[in-house]
Amino acid sequence: MGEIRKDYFSDRLVIVSEARAKRPSDASAKGRRKCVFCPGNELQTPPAELVLVERKDAIAVMVDQIEPVKGWTVRAFPNKFPAVSPSRMPLPKTDFEAEPAYGFQYVIVVTPKHNLSFHQVPVKQWHRTLTAFQELTKRLLHKEGVQYVYAFINHGEQAGASLSHPHLQLITFSATPPLIQEELKGMDGLASNTCKLCTVLEKELNGPRLIFKAEQFAAFAPWASTHAYEFWIAPTIHQTTILEATSKQLESTSVVIRTTLGALARVLHNPDFNLVFHISPRNHTEGKLHWHIEVYPQVTKWAGLERGARVYINQVPPEEAAKRLASAIRH
Repeated sequence: MGEIRKDYFSDRLVIVSEARAKRPSDASAKGRRKCVFCPGNELQTPPAELVLVERKDAIAVMVDQIEPVKGWTVRAFPNKFPAVSPSRMPLPKTDFEAEPAYGFQYVIVVTPKHNLSFHQVPVKQWHRTLTAFQELTKRLLHKEGVQYVYAFINHGEQAGASLSHPHLQLITFSATPPLIQEELKGMDGLASNTCKLCTVLEKELNGPRLIFKAEQFAAFAPWASTHAYEFWIAPTIHQTTILEATSKQLESTSVVIRTTLGALARVLHNPDFNLVFHISPRNHTEGKLHWHIEVYPQVTKWAGLERGARVYINQVPPEEAAKRLASAIRH
């Protein structure tokens, strides 16, 4: 199994995992017939633990039995090449800080359609995907030793994707990741009974960085965007985790995701991007986040300043990025 190593001086964590080098890629699996996420190739993945199948006017929730479920619309299963493992084998003694890379890692296949890009995924399908994500997160947070569930999408080679078939990944940690801890310290307002992101949203909803607004959800370019055309999606009412969202609110989230990714594709010709979910940890003694989604288009490369000092150069003012994205939505 892998191990999580802590930096000599900072809170930076590194997962050392040789298993990840064995994962398949589009280069080794060209074409739909060899794509392990495509319908007909279900036996090439671990058995699915959550399968959504459309049945007339309803969605049935199923699991793979002896044979994989056919006719699925969303499919979730353990990652075959995980960076973490449910095994708790002790590590050899070392002079530095490390622990077993304990956890669970899952793949949620967003659509059966191989050639569909994320900005083309229909709102209904995004709703189904978020429903599966919500249910799987709930299950994972009930597992022993799980403190945090981190979900993300890598779209395109520059964003770290090895397979192009649209999918979302979930990975759990036994401790809250350092960046989330930073957000908890900066965002949580338990002492004053206020949420700092709620305060930010009050300003951004009427400001020059607003991109799009739907019922109870909005997208905006953050004031200090680290990436050109970066945007966040957040509920305009206070929620600490996606687990609190109703089906109607997930539908509204889906509308915002589909609309903003469509605008991004039009403005930047379908760029590579990362999409990540920031939610509260299981143990609320560390505080609570106002949950949200962050989208990082990979249109410029980070260099020495960004990587070595964590000081970022953004060549596109967030106000201009928001203006262009909002215009693409209107037109």
